Amino acid sequence: MQVAYVAALVALLTVSASAQPFLPGTGFAPLAGIAARMNYTDRDIVEFLTNVECLEGLFDTWGTFGHGFNNNLTLGGPTPIGARKANLSDQVQSHMEEIALNEQGHALFTRQAGSSLPCPQVDFTGGFNQWYAAAYNLSKGQTIESVFGAPFDPFASDENYLLSVLSLEELGATGNKGLTLLTSNPVIADGIAGLATSATAHATVERMLLWERRNNTVTPFNETVQQVFARVSAMRDTLDGPQLDDQGLVNTDPRTIAVPLYYPNMIPTDVRGLTFSRTPQQVINIAVLGNPSGTGVFFPNGLVGNITKPTGYDVLASGLDSFPASGARVVSQESTQAVGPLPNPVLLPNVTGELDLTQSLAGPLDNGTASTRGYSTVPPGVPNYTNGSQVAVAYPLPSSSGSSSVASGGRRLFF
Repeated sequence: MQVAYVAALVALLTVSASAQPFLPGTGFAPLAGIAARMNYTDRDIVEFLTNVECLEGLFDTWGTFGHGFNNNLTLGGPTPIGARKANLSDQVQSHMEEIALNEQGHALFTRQAGSSLPCPQVDFTGGFNQWYAAAYNLSKGQTIESVFGAPFDPFASDENYLLSVLSLEELGATGNKGLTLLTSNPVIADGIAGLATSATAHATVERMLLWERRNNTVTPFNETVQQVFARVSAMRDTLDGPQLDDQGLVNTDPRTIAVPLYYPNMIPTDVRGLTFSRTPQQVINIAVLGNPSGTGVFFPNGLVGNITKPTGYDVLASGLDSFPASGARVVSQESTQAVGPLPNPVLLPNVTGELDLTQSLAGPLDNGTASTRGYSTVPPGVPNYTNGSQVAVAYPLPSSSGSSSVASGGRRLFF
């Protein structure tokens, strides 16, 4: 990352009047927990995006319209395996048409930003059946069909399609957000930020549509939408390191913002209300279910470009925390000690990474299970008194004299 661009970002974050740039290792620490410097080129980043946007965009476009991208945005890439029109209600169809057109636009962005690579081969049939087999923790040799009596069809219904769309959408949302600090070109970074915010908006719509259907049964699993997605969320979270950065449709996890009344979770965030970030390797590791070759599941022939494998980094690392000091890796990271604390006037010293900003606030809780993501029913209105990250919100309450009192009448809200 160029020093001038880093300085500009820091100036914006700190609202500092200082004209002195922050040199590498002298104080700049990305608040999202992503690497301060990477040895990727901008073209590497854009070509990596080709994989993500082709996977998401082709699934959304085929399922919504029954055909692939317009204007040869695949650049000669093959037709996805199992692609067809989904069986959608009028309500879901109308929402998905806008989302699918946006996803075509995302693919167009990668072309305009310089990617000339064809879309990779993607597999919807085998990909989603392996995906849900992993979510249900099936043993090697077991398949969805052998266990449940029929394969999973992502195009069969509103429920199946939305579950599958959201499974991919949030990989794009978190992965795109994680890329914003990895480019040296502010124009490309601004475009990628647009991808991230757009994908997050898509995911929110999809979550709301699924929330309305949360008690509907999903074929062939004979579990509710809420339960199935709780399994998906838990599975994704176990494939990107120990940090908590994935949540179900219902969130009762006391380490995060969990609204007590029915615990709806339309926008997954940490305790500060910030959406999550993932590195390219974390995204790949989830998409190929941990295969170190970077092949299989949705990418039977692998990804295109130079960023194609989940290996070369420590899957247990997050941001600047516990990153490997040696060994082959794609990422080049500075240590926590080298980065140092954020400079004044920021009033939060020694910010070191995502684990310190989120995980350590809340204490130990197994984030590899579906129990806090909506799989288990929790009575509505039960506050999260176990949350170690309580936020005190004081507001005036009328006193007997008609005046307001904050000191004696404040109310504590538990998030």
